[in-house]
Order: sequence, then C-alpha cells, then structure tokens
Amino acid sequence: MKKIEEMTQEERDIYLIERAKERSRKYREEATEEEKEDFAKTDAYIDRETGYRLSGIFYEELPKDHLHNLSYEERLAKAEELNGCKFKEAKPCKDRFAPRDDFSGVSYSSKCDGQIVSVPRSPGLWSLRLLSLVWGPLAGISLLVVSMTDDSMPAGYSWLGLFLLTAFPLIMYKLGNAIRFIDAIEFNRHTGLVKTPYTLFRKPFYIPIEDLEYVVGPEVKNARGSASMQTGYLSCRKYPEHYWLGNRIGIAGGGDVHDWSQMNRFMDITQPIDEYYHKSMEIQFKNNRNAHGNGPFPEVMKKYFDADDCQINRMEVW
Repeated sequence: MKKIEEMTQEERDIYLIERAKERSRKYREEATEEEKEDFAKTDAYIDRETGYRLSGIFYEELPKDHLHNLSYEERLAKAEELNGCKFKEAKPCKDRFAPRDDFSGVSYSSKCDGQIVSVPRSPGLWSLRLLSLVWGPLAGISLLVVSMTDDSMPAGYSWLGLFLLTAFPLIMYKLGNAIRFIDAIEFNRHTGLVKTPYTLFRKPFYIPIEDLEYVVGPEVKNARGSASMQTGYLSCRKYPEHYWLGNRIGIAGGGDVHDWSQMNRFMDITQPIDEYYHKSMEIQFKNNRNAHGNGPFPEVMKKYFDADDCQINRMEVW
C-alpha cells in the first residue's frame, strides 16, 4: 500500500473517506446501548430527509408573505405605536458589547417555533422556579428525617415533607412552563421586533433588535465546579420615554455570544432560519406548543413540517 504522501489527491481523498467509514463502523460497534440508540435515531432522521428529497417536496418554494419586510425606521415607528410613546436615547453603556456574528461557539438553542425565539430573563420567575426545584425536595427530605427521628414532631410534618419531595417539584415544573411567557424575552421574526419581559415595575415594550446590544456576564459555577452557566444581559441603546427602565435585561438559558449571534441571524429575514433552531422547532411542533408554551404552534409555520414525522421537510425554512 502506498504511503499517504505518495498518493495523488484523488487517491488521498478516497483513502481518507474509507478510513472515516472504518472509524465510524468501529465506533458504532463498540458504542454503548445508549449511543447505539442515538445512532439509530440519527439514521432514521437522515432516512426521512432523504425521502423528502426524493419526493421533490424538499425543494418546493413556499411563499414568504408572513415575514414583515419593513425597514428599521418603519419597525421603530411600529414599536413606538405599540408602546404608546416615542423612544429616547439611553445613557451610554460602559460595558463592552458582544459581536453579532460570532458563531464560533456551541450552545443549546433557546426555545423556537419558527416565528419567535423565547429566552427567559434572569433573575425572574425562572430563577425562583429553579431554586424551588432544588430546595423544595431538600426541605422535604429534612422534614422526613426529623419527623422519623423525633416522636414529638406532629404527623403533619411528615406529610409536608412527602409533599415537598414528590408533588411539589412537579407542580413547580408545570407552573413554571405555564407562566414562562411572563419572563420571556421575545424575538419575533415575523414582526422584526423584540418584546421585553414583565418586571415588578415595568410592563413589556417593543424595540427593534438593532437597538439592543448584548454584554457577556460572569460564568456562574456551582460549589463543586462540576456545572456552570454563562450569564449576560441586554443593554438598550434607546427606550420608551414613558417607561421606567433598569440598566439591563438579564438573560438566562441563552446567555452566551454564540446564541446572541444566532438570535440576530434568526431576525434577519434575508436568509432562511438556520439549522441551529430546527431541532427546537420540531419539538415545539410535535408538542403543538409555541415557543412560550402558552399557546398552539403557529399555524403559518406548519407548512414546513411533515405532519406524520413531525420533522422539517423543506430545504429552506422562512
């Protein structure tokens, strides 16, 4: 067999392709059962996409009249109409703004249904739910241990501990999903506007994404250092003159430069929705929920999905 440096370009390409196939085959043979299940799901996904391609539906062009097609000035005027007042310039932010086109990282995409990307703010109800899901069961275990070791404790403490350990996390999880829209920062591709979340002192307002900047915050780690979460916040270049506004809008569950760049790409109607959001869109379609979780999947986006497979069956999703 020739040494790789003695091969022609064509022979080298064939050799590398065969080696890649061999590595993939060996890896799959030695994979765990869980990895084999993931491989099977991936293969099935690719097979379905191949079927869409062969049928021709994959390449069919669909109308894009659901997109806004408004200039920045027109969207700014629309935001002022929705807010009920004009915008005024905000004080200059001292922190450095993150780029809008840094796609070098990898992160878990925020919830998306093709019409909107929903990102929870932090701190907010999202943070309170997370704390309750952690501290509720811990308090329940403590109450159960104390009630079982101390006969003087009323029986109600045992039932309270059992409730905090079992039903309470489920209730908080369901409640958190039901009120997600209150905490949500909404990036709406169909209107070209961003809707801010509710806060204790301010109702939501609308603003073009061009007037928002992202600032990367510190990385929060747990006590043992085994997990971490990147933080960040949105800084407004301008804001409605009749609204009280704090210095920042915190972001959770999407707080990194890569995801911020993906949000900007999502809001760019000159290009189709990137595959970065396709998986999230398919999950929302399968569950028939919008990105906020407080309504059905957008009717206008259903044309991009196979009703039986719950999978995107188009080359371009607008």
